[in-house]
Amino acid sequence: MYTVTLSERGQITIPAKIRKRLGVGPNDKIAIIFRENEVILKPLKGTIKNLRGVIQPRKQPEDFEIIRSLTRSTVAKKNV
Repeated sequence: MYTVTLSERGQITIPAKIRKRLGVGPNDKIAIIFRENEVILKPLKGTIKNLRGVIQPRKQPEDFEIIRSLTRSTVAKKNV
């Protein structure tokens, strides 16, 4: 168990060992979850920014009318 002190501005410092264990650093986001009389800190990983560059653009643009048509026919087959 760790003990931290609340500052005059309502802030706490998360000890380095906890930050390391959570895998968080400067500018990382942490969710605060309330459960009964507990506060849970949960690191938020995998934001949309982390996905940048994962999918390579196609050489030709997609034909969305064809995609819509295929989707509609697939959904129609599932509903029969």
